[in-house]
Amino acid sequence: MMKIAIIGTGNIGGNLARIFTRKGHTVSIANSSNSQALHELAKETGATPSTVQDVAKGADVIIVSIPTKGILNLPAEFLAGIAPEAVVIDTGNYYPLHRDGAIEPIEKGLPESRWVEEQIKHPVIKAFNATNWYNLTEEIQSQLPGRFALPVSGDDPAAKAIVSQLVAEAGFDPVDAGGLDESWRQQPGSPAYCTDLGVEDMRKALAQATKERKPESSGIRSSEEELKTAQEMQKAFFATLDQAIQVLTEANQWTEALATKRLIAQFMTGKSPEAILGHVFEHKRLD
Repeated sequence: MMKIAIIGTGNIGGNLARIFTRKGHTVSIANSSNSQALHELAKETGATPSTVQDVAKGADVIIVSIPTKGILNLPAEFLAGIAPEAVVIDTGNYYPLHRDGAIEPIEKGLPESRWVEEQIKHPVIKAFNATNWYNLTEEIQSQLPGRFALPVSGDDPAAKAIVSQLVAEAGFDPVDAGGLDESWRQQPGSPAYCTDLGVEDMRKALAQATKERKPESSGIRSSEEELKTAQEMQKAFFATLDQAIQVLTEANQWTEALATKRLIAQFMTGKSPEAILGHVFEHKRLD
């Protein structure tokens, strides 16, 4: 069993805390606000609440699961004193329009996790970023006909082996996606990102990825006005999406995970998102 520290208690970090405490690991958790939600998660899971400054002390694995822009706000000393062999996992994804704002080196082609590595001054393994959060819940995993694959990128083979073990414990088949310089293959917008694939299809998706960043994943626009408009549109869309999930949860007595999964499945059919969301608000259900 390992000592695992998790920074960030949102949908990814929180569910990883649930998974790894169930698996018998010693888990410590922290978030930027030391909020009541942190202590509720600790009570639910048996994880130890801590501070961002102290959570990594003595840990074998440190999982950083926060918005990309939040990396810049981490205390400079948060990894001070960790063992040289300690593994740091970056689960994050860069969303420049509705969350992070434009980060120039990433926009110019630097892999997202390489940028994270540069900021925290410690090697990272990129994992747990390329699946929808609800696939980390017991409820959804119990309904799946098989295991999905998850890519793991990084430069240290020993660290990747440890992370691959954790990926397997979390209910996925790990796929070696190469070094960290290749981790752009599992970033948002790539064929490997949140597409619920098995091992062979995941390997094909990684091979098919291109470095071209799609407009919805880029903070580059021809003018500040155009960028502001794009950001406002995407923020409005995600706010509406959250409202639709809440409507489905309340009207159908679904969990948030189930409501999100079923709504995303509708989007994957190719129907207009606006039409799907309009139907939800009108009828409080999905067809």
